Amino acid sequence: MNGIHIEGAGKAHATASFGSPEALLAPTRKVGLGFMLALTAAATSLFILYAGVGALLLPYQVGLLAPTSKVAVLGLFTGIAVLVALIANPIAGALSDRTSSRFGRRRPWIFVGGLLTVVGLLFLWQAKNLTFLFIGWCSVELFSNVVLAAITATIPDQVPEEQRGTVSGIFGLATSLGGIVGALLAGQIFKTAPTNAYLAMLVIVLVTTIPFALFLPDKVLPRDYMPPFSIGAFLKNFWISPRKNPDFAWAWLTRLIPLFGYFLATTYILYYLQDAVKYPAPLQGASTFSIVATLVSLLSTILGGYLSDRIKQRKPFVIAGVCIIALAMLLLASFQVWAIVLVAAAVLGLGLGAYLAVDIAIVTQVLPSAEDRAKDMGIINIANTLPHSLAPVLAGLIFSLAHSYSVLYVAAALFALLGILVVLPIKSVR
Repeated sequence: MNGIHIEGAGKAHATASFGSPEALLAPTRKVGLGFMLALTAAATSLFILYAGVGALLLPYQVGLLAPTSKVAVLGLFTGIAVLVALIANPIAGALSDRTSSRFGRRRPWIFVGGLLTVVGLLFLWQAKNLTFLFIGWCSVELFSNVVLAAITATIPDQVPEEQRGTVSGIFGLATSLGGIVGALLAGQIFKTAPTNAYLAMLVIVLVTTIPFALFLPDKVLPRDYMPPFSIGAFLKNFWISPRKNPDFAWAWLTRLIPLFGYFLATTYILYYLQDAVKYPAPLQGASTFSIVATLVSLLSTILGGYLSDRIKQRKPFVIAGVCIIALAMLLLASFQVWAIVLVAAAVLGLGLGAYLAVDIAIVTQVLPSAEDRAKDMGIINIANTLPHSLAPVLAGLIFSLAHSYSVLYVAAALFALLGILVVLPIKSVR
């Protein structure tokens, strides 16, 4: 797609007495099931990459190319890639907010980002040395986050408030479904021709992101709406004052803190089964735990999103979700037997689904301005990445001090329950 034009970074000004352009107006027309499924498919394809490549294929290739220093090399690659993702998401969102293209604001970034993500996968597929492997993985993280920033912004762009619980619930499937499909897909192909899994990955990205970009009804932002570009104003715009926008700040914490609890609990589930439960096949047990939790969460996410739209409330689902998550942690802390582990997995999935069902809906209702939807969603997405990266470090510290899985899971339960304290102060959401 050609014709991408990026406008300035200051607050928008009105071009005429008619007010804001159509691209910035709150959506009123309901979206159909086709949009919901296409949006979720595009997001799922990205999470397939994170699970399939990040968890399986990348470690495998690093082990082949640097067998004596694989742990250090993988840690370096992962750390830099996480930093790339943290920076790329809000910046890509901010640039898409200011894109004046005849194709709309989001479509060019989804289209080009999807193609360049595939280029990164090709680098990984054909990598014969660590340099190409590093370039490929950083490219995948960079451009997949460009796509993620743009497709996430389509929710406040396209979906009216009364549907956002339903769409949030369906969109919430992407993380869980992508994780399972990515692990299973890479794992199955891994058995015969490991790197050929990249072919399957790139096809999935192409057939989900490109059609979504082509058919998205993306409104055009007039070129004269934004002031001239200024790097100073662009960078300054990333600061969102918690004092002036308290609901946004509380929503950011509502995303961050419960996920910290979740990742504290799940990071060391393999070692928990091995050392505390004494399960004879801990690897298979950890896989079963994940599958049970995910399957239950798939159902509760859809149901929770639908119900939240019906009763027009979001907070009760967050509160119920984090309480149920905490209950699962306490079960793991108190009863270290396999039967209870399976019950805890189902309980964890139920709570996570209820939480994910309305999480995105809450965020989209507290965005500070229509002009910066994608940038603001990108800042929210940082709260997704940080727990995934930092919770394992905190979990390791807690365990090294306490030498107890029970203490670790009680700490995880407390983190989950803190979600109640940060969601209650949000005034603009019921």
